[in-house]
Amino acid sequence: MGPINALTKFMNAWKDSNWLEMLGSTQKTWRSKENNNSEMLKSWFYLKDLLTFKVLRIEAISNSCVDILLSIKYVFGDSKLKETKIRARVICETEPYKSSPTGEWGVNPIGILREF
Repeated sequence: MGPINALTKFMNAWKDSNWLEMLGSTQKTWRSKENNNSEMLKSWFYLKDLLTFKVLRIEAISNSCVDILLSIKYVFGDSKLKETKIRARVICETEPYKSSPTGEWGVNPIGILREF
């Protein structure tokens, strides 16, 4: 699975409020930390009801790290529809803290949160 597929899986899980699936699409380093679990993802993302997302641009940082610019539409709580651009960092790792192009691609969720 490449970086676009990993991000698509993450974003669709967010859209479906499937926090366990979302967790499975995060990078290995983030998942390896004790308190980083599906409940944490839920607490960060559940108020932002994702409606749509579209990949706008892909920027390779290295052979194991990619930044992907997205346009998203979401509703925050009871507010009106919002549209913004966010940048997602997707990293390929063989194990936590070991980047490698032969590893598994996963999204760093903290990077997304910093965007909005």
